[in-house]
Amino acid sequence: MVKKKFAVIVLTISAVLALCGANWFDSAKVTIDTENNRVYQYHTTDDIVAEFAADANAAKEKYQDEYVLLSGRIAKIGKDGKNMEVCGLSGTTENIECSYDKSLRTSVLGYKVMDRVALYGKLSVGLFDKEVRFNVEKIAEVPAAIKSDEVYFLLDGTFFDKADAEKVTLDEGHIAYYIPRIWTGNEVQHNIVEEELGIIEGYQYVLNKIPGTSDSIPESLFVCYFDNRELLADYQNDSDETELIEKAIIANILGEVKNFPTKEVKTYYDAEYTYYSGVFKNALETGTGYHSEFIFQKDGRDGIIMFLYVYKDTKHLSDVLFLSRFLKINS
Repeated sequence: MVKKKFAVIVLTISAVLALCGANWFDSAKVTIDTENNRVYQYHTTDDIVAEFAADANAAKEKYQDEYVLLSGRIAKIGKDGKNMEVCGLSGTTENIECSYDKSLRTSVLGYKVMDRVALYGKLSVGLFDKEVRFNVEKIAEVPAAIKSDEVYFLLDGTFFDKADAEKVTLDEGHIAYYIPRIWTGNEVQHNIVEEELGIIEGYQYVLNKIPGTSDSIPESLFVCYFDNRELLADYQNDSDETELIEKAIIANILGEVKNFPTKEVKTYYDAEYTYYSGVFKNALETGTGYHSEFIFQKDGRDGIIMFLYVYKDTKHLSDVLFLSRFLKINS
């Protein structure tokens, strides 16, 4: 019954993607997997040390096992580069002890004491000694001109300033997410219901239409909220069958569902996702397709949040990863 209900109403993405050219994909590929693309918030060593000095318990609660891009100066390098310590940019704060894999020792030995450095990694606080430690994953140059306290980085160096982003809400503020302000233009952001692209609440972002983008090959992100109570009012017995709903949505868009789900993940930031990936094909053409990735997240009551990323090339993957990472479900 659910599948019949969804036959033509969720999204008509064939109307908003002009497909061209032949391209086939590994249907199990998951590009927007946030587990392999962790987000690191930028902090200075000065700020971290100051917060622990002011209130160690509060700082531990805030930073324990957090992924951070930590900037400072090298205060000490151990023998053969086996370890190091960093201090604040002024060189006067308490040091933070750093550990890392053997593969980074050569890079560490390329620096000298008091060199500026930025370190991607994870903070931890000792259970008994309460010492702050940092497990380094990558060493990079200190970013220039950080303008807010909410700047986040990926390992590839791309960044997102959440304080300068545009907040978008769904379900009367129940769901919130953040997009670059440049996405708000009429060519890029499309209201699905208002523009009759389907009846599911949400937006399509035509990423190849972002100002300054020269790529003409379609690349789109859909961010949607499926309200079980409203859209399944005639099918109350099915309204809590999340898997049936998700598979019906996929079938509505791709035409078929194989090996569902592709992957299920509980993320390092405690969100739980169901992933599915497949190929979107134009029924009027032969041999054409766009890789399509779905993320489904329950909202804690009677709804499902859905991301759908449709692409041949991931020109704007970094922004998609930041958007999915900072989705917020309000009570």
